[in-house]
Amino acid sequence: MVTRLRKFNRSKGLKATAFLLAVVFITAIVLHVVYIYYRNYDLEPLFEEEYTKSKEFLNDELTPIIDEMHDYLATSIKPDKEFHYYYFFTDEVNTYNNISLDELQKLKYKYEVLIQPWLYKEFKTVQDKSKEYTLYLAFPDDYIQKRQAVWNDIRSELIPITVSFLQSVIAALICLGYLIVVAGRKAEDDKVHLSPYTDRIYSDIQAGGILFTLFIWFYICGNTLMDNNYQNSNLTADQTISMIAIGIITAIAASICVMFLLSLVRKLKAGKLIKHTLIFAILSGISNFVRSFFNDSRFEHYPLTKSLNRRQVIFTVSSGFMVFIFFISMFINPFFGIFAIFLEGLIIYWYFNENKKTFEEINLGFQESYKEMMKSEKMKVDLITNVSHDLKTPLTSIISYVELLSKEDLPETARDYVKILAEKSERLKNIVSDLFELAKSTSGNLPLNLENLDLKKLIEQTLADMEDDIKKTNLRIKTNLTENPVYIYSDGKKLYRVFQNIIGNALKYSLSGTRVFIDMETANNYVNVTVKNTASYDMDFTAEEILQRFNRGDKSRSTEGSGLGLSIAESFTQACGGTFKVEIDGDQFKVKMGFPISR
Repeated sequence: MVTRLRKFNRSKGLKATAFLLAVVFITAIVLHVVYIYYRNYDLEPLFEEEYTKSKEFLNDELTPIIDEMHDYLATSIKPDKEFHYYYFFTDEVNTYNNISLDELQKLKYKYEVLIQPWLYKEFKTVQDKSKEYTLYLAFPDDYIQKRQAVWNDIRSELIPITVSFLQSVIAALICLGYLIVVAGRKAEDDKVHLSPYTDRIYSDIQAGGILFTLFIWFYICGNTLMDNNYQNSNLTADQTISMIAIGIITAIAASICVMFLLSLVRKLKAGKLIKHTLIFAILSGISNFVRSFFNDSRFEHYPLTKSLNRRQVIFTVSSGFMVFIFFISMFINPFFGIFAIFLEGLIIYWYFNENKKTFEEINLGFQESYKEMMKSEKMKVDLITNVSHDLKTPLTSIISYVELLSKEDLPETARDYVKILAEKSERLKNIVSDLFELAKSTSGNLPLNLENLDLKKLIEQTLADMEDDIKKTNLRIKTNLTENPVYIYSDGKKLYRVFQNIIGNALKYSLSGTRVFIDMETANNYVNVTVKNTASYDMDFTAEEILQRFNRGDKSRSTEGSGLGLSIAESFTQACGGTFKVEIDGDQFKVKMGFPISR
């Protein structure tokens, strides 16, 4: 159904019909305007139904009457004159009227006008110059009714013409809109297909053709209208012939303009509107000619950085030469200075354009290196995952057999050996487990059980579980937690492991007799936790280095540890939606974590 509809909408027959209709309706629009011009229609009746409220009544009827009465009252000897309206005026001494004031007030169409006395000969003796008099005017009902009838006749003639004009405008817009939408489209696909005929013409020439056609059309139509600018109640034979001529000229001009317009639309859809211009072709040819002297093909065997350096040298020398030409031309001919500025602009354009290409190649090389690095990193993660998985089975067997040996009746020396084997195999098990979990978190496959949990309670629980380990050290834990519970949306088991690793690190590497600080504070709907301790050795590493896998702060390795604790803590924290940061300040080692508060 959709395919059939698309075939119908994009069929050549429908496009041709829409094109012809667009030309017809555009011609009809112009002929409507010409007809109204020839008939000398006043368009005000379209917008104002009552004649007495129109500008025509005010400007052509009432204002001239007021001026006439001004002249009449300013004349010392009043001539006998018939007026088609009623008036009443008195200056408290003389009265001029053709109707009584009472009778005038009873009429429907009456008006009052202020008269300033010092403007008229009759009032030269008036001492009070600020005084004003009122002139009363009125029109007979039958007179206004006749004028209203003429007004209604004009309105009744204009309404159908206006409706027809608006229908032509809407129909023309619909046809043009349809042609613009389907321009370049065929029923077979959604690609833009250019015409092998009109679309070969350069875009700027087509735009110029539209402007030239409109100019010729305006010129011919304007002269035709000027030759037939007399107005009659009906069209004359000459006016009828001129309308036919204007219609033919408009149809031809509309066909040319619409044809070029649709060609420009097709090029715009295909992204070739600017590139397919004569100006662009000329400038592109000049640019290619200039670039041919400095093309990268001349030193394509050089590294990209050396190409940049060579191009910079060429640009500097060329620009300097253009500056020299410019100053010389100022004394010879300014035209050469303008030409030098133009060439300098081309050189600058070439320089930045070629540099852009080189930088894109360099950036592409960086991206390729990054991809290779990520691929290598993924291979490392896969290797760690696979090795960890492969080590689990034999390690489980070793631990099981060591446990069985510990239950046997062995000599004292052998029991010591078995105990050492048990400790080392357990440590190896922990390392393998840490590697496996770190690999999963790095690859994004770490399973999470997210829930609302009390972070304060989690820290207190971790400290309680590690109480035995804390007592074995000569350290004091100083906590500064919030008074109220703080809830976050995270994985409790993973965060328990995070705090266990961080506090365990502090217990291993802190200076004996010092304190370990655990601070917790909330700010801006965020909870921050800081674990701070004083190191028992010189920290000659950076925060970034200590977060690397297998990297330990204790270079002598006099303490138990795999170097994975902080890496696991960082990975788990980020997987749980938090932030993880390590800061080193002298002998102070700080771990800062932040989590968004859920409620």
